[in-house]
Amino acid sequence: MNPAARAQLDRLRQALRSASLATAGGFRPPQDPLTSWFARGVGLPHETLPEFEGAAMFPLLQIRVSELPFVPPQLRDVALLVLFQNRSRHPFDLPHGEGWLIREYARLDGLVALPEVAHPFRPFPIRWMRVDDDAPGWEGAWEVVDLAAVNDDEAASDAFFDDFLRHMGTKVGGYPYEIQHGVGHHDFVFQVGSEEKVGWMWGDNGIGYFHRSPDGQWRWECQFY
Repeated sequence: MNPAARAQLDRLRQALRSASLATAGGFRPPQDPLTSWFARGVGLPHETLPEFEGAAMFPLLQIRVSELPFVPPQLRDVALLVLFQNRSRHPFDLPHGEGWLIREYARLDGLVALPEVAHPFRPFPIRWMRVDDDAPGWEGAWEVVDLAAVNDDEAASDAFFDDFLRHMGTKVGGYPYEIQHGVGHHDFVFQVGSEEKVGWMWGDNGIGYFHRSPDGQWRWECQFY
């Protein structure tokens, strides 16, 4: 491996990120609704389920931030958030509030279970695990280091793909797990994978990525195979 390529890989190792990885179920569901869940959510007593095209949306993911072993800076003033999705189609090109919605709560006080809505997905509580070795994919890594020397060195290219871990599935923090192309990671907060136990899938085994700008605006995108 040439020295220039080795130096860039060393720089990449210094840029690895921490993340909280989600596992669906595998333990007795808690009685407290104010925990992290797939396909269940809470809200304030006066809140109803958000709607899209005349039909109620459902809570796809609920995150209780205090349960996260790693908390990204965008969520440090958030106690709980709920991601809602509609039941008819993926809102690929729609802005926040149209076909998908994230509600954030600064406190847990007063939150209650939302009314249930019929949907085909199976609710599971979430257990979180911390990792400190999440690496960007090939296109995303160009935002971190100059990979030109790595690209020209076969051993370095092999090391880029073999020696670094890129965590897919549902996670908070870390780098977005790119499938087709770079996603952009500066405002990245969390991703939701295609969760087999839950019965949720983005296209063909895809991932939904959720970003929050410094002024609190949410945006999302999706990639799949």
